[in-house]
Amino acid sequence: MEEVKLPPKGREKETIHLLLKNGTGTLDIYLCSKAFLDDMGVSFAKGDEIALTGSRIKQGETDLILAREVVKGRDTLVLRDDKGNPVWSWHR
Repeated sequence: MEEVKLPPKGREKETIHLLLKNGTGTLDIYLCSKAFLDDMGVSFAKGDEIALTGSRIKQGETDLILAREVVKGRDTLVLRDDKGNPVWSWHR
């Protein structure tokens, strides 16, 4: 993993992005809200090795990946259901 982009302090309901290098460039991975990740007790840092399942979408001119499931070491984090809907609450 190249970079973890966290939302500004006080805006923990906003989404964390992970930037991953692949053979041709960098992928922007749209993860979940920081509050949800904190509740799950999982964190990410530059250099972490992860495996993920998700869907590639277009946002304006940018491609990004909506992560559905992320595996880091022995932890598996399920973020979205099979229809792409978030499993966390936006109203916390």
